[in-house]
Order: sequence, then C-alpha cells, then structure tokens
Amino acid sequence: MAGLLIFSRDPGPTNLLIAVIEALAAAPASDEPAGLAALRAAIGPAMDAGLTIATRAPGEASWREAGYAVKPWQGGGERAAEALLAAAAASAVLTGTSDVDESGDRAFWLAARKQGIVSHAALDHPANLELRFVNADGTGARPDWFYVPDESFAERLAAAIPRDRIRTIGDLHHGRLRRLAAAQKTDAVRRLRANWGAGTADFVVLFASECGREMASVGRPSPYDEMEMLGDLLRRLARGQCPGGGSLDSASTVVVVRPHPRDSAGKYASFVGVQAAPKVVVSAEASPPLALLAADLVVGMNSSLLYEAYEIGRPVVSLTGHDIAAGKSRSG
Repeated sequence: MAGLLIFSRDPGPTNLLIAVIEALAAAPASDEPAGLAALRAAIGPAMDAGLTIATRAPGEASWREAGYAVKPWQGGGERAAEALLAAAAASAVLTGTSDVDESGDRAFWLAARKQGIVSHAALDHPANLELRFVNADGTGARPDWFYVPDESFAERLAAAIPRDRIRTIGDLHHGRLRRLAAAQKTDAVRRLRANWGAGTADFVVLFASECGREMASVGRPSPYDEMEMLGDLLRRLARGQCPGGGSLDSASTVVVVRPHPRDSAGKYASFVGVQAAPKVVVSAEASPPLALLAADLVVGMNSSLLYEAYEIGRPVVSLTGHDIAAGKSRSG
C-alpha cells in the first residue's frame, strides 16, 4: 500500500504537522473532534504504510528534533513535486501552508490533483490567509481539504474557502506545547538564563521577532516594522517603562531578542552593546518552550510565539495591540 507524503518548511506549519501526526499515531480519544476523525480515516492507511517527510530549513530541524527521518527537498515547482510523489508512491498528501516565498505546498497540491491524489492542508495561523494560496508570481492553488483548530478560525477561512471543505481538528499544537513545557526541568531554565547573561534577580524580556522585512522584499508587506518595534521597546525600557504597564529597573533588565528562523543573518546585531541598560542579547538558543519558561515577560507583535507563551501561562504583551488572550480568535 502506498504511503503518506508530508511537506512543510515554515516553523509554525511544521510544529502543527508534528502535532497532527502524533495525534493520529495515538489511539483516538472518545471525544476526538470530527475533523480529526475524518483526517484519520482519510490518511490513516497511507500513514500506516509509511511516511515520506519532504522539508527544508528551517522546518527540517524541527522534524529531526521531534525524532522523524526527513527527506531534504530542494524542488519548488509542480514537476519536481510530481517526481517526488511518484518516487514515494504516495496515496495521500498532507502539508501546512506557507508564505508567498514558498511554493512547495502549492506545488504538491497541484501535482497531487494531476495524479488523482487527495491533498490535505493544516493551517496554523489565520494571518494573511489569502496569501497562503498564492505564489509570488500571482498564480495560485488550493488543497482539497482544509484543517483548522476551531470554529472561529473556520469562520475566518470560510470567507475565502467553501465551508464544507473546512474541518476542525482541535488545538493540537498548543496541546503538544503544553506537554513539552511541563517536561522542562528547572535546572535547564536556570542554565538558559545564565547563558543569556541574566542574574537571578534580573528581569528578562524575550522579544519574539518576525521576518516582516524579509517578507516585504518578496511581496508580502507587514503593517508594522519589527526593527522599529524593538527600537521603541528598548527606549521605553531604558526609561523604566514596562510593556503592559508598571515600571522596572532598566539596569537589571535583560532583553533577549529571539530571531525568527527566517530572519536575515545579523539582523539585530546593531542593537547589541549600544546602550548600558537594558542589556540586549540576540539568542536563538533552546527550544521555544524552554525559552518561554526562562523569560519573565514575552513581547512581540503577532507571532505564533506570543500565543504559545500565553498557552503555557507566561506573561505576554503584544506591542501592536493584538489580543493574545483571545487566543482562538487571533486577528492576524
């Protein structure tokens, strides 16, 4: 029997797909969402026959860290996707959804349709929904089935996609995240803070970057600039103003800038060592759950990391006013 072909590149879709595969590998719960049950029925036999996980950086590292064997894939077009589907003898396709600079998802949907293979896509974030199905050159594609965590997300997607093609599967990624966070050791949290140069009495602010500038350069502009947001944050902290209200001692504050996996190399180097307080460190060290637990406050714009912080009970503030606490109804 033919197997399941999976593709992802970006961190968010990759994390979601890992959670989906882990959920499908386990016995179904008595209250399993109908959408997840439908996905299980659709791709379960192919998944049991074997997985071919096609990926590239930065998603490749996340798959490997989760214990999966992967096939690094450099193809980008429909013909390359057709060739891999044939080589894998795939009978089903499961992908995430990517930004305009990544055509792999859409190439696999088109290739699968040509070969009579049903394609399934799980969506991790409702921001820029319309661009998930459009290539940089304006051409587009859609999968056969769409999977989202909840009804709020489904309603947003239904503005562009027929509702009968959308299935809800539950918030699998955040459930997995909470399990990973609960497994972190206190000693590991302490070591990470020390590696950041934070003393036991220091206040650590973790700034979650976004690759807005990089995406703007390929045709997907952002309503805010992450570099400007960080600069404004540092000025406020230097004045003793804490994001979200209250005051703090800037001399005992450490700002850890966590680069987005698709940020340009050295993007934030100009912020390091410029001012005495607060101290600024750029670090991608440790897994997201561990980094979130090591911070006293997580700030950013509207990245998935902010919602992850909220899900595991960390103090979080959106510098752009997004309602992180609303969680399931993210405004994007």
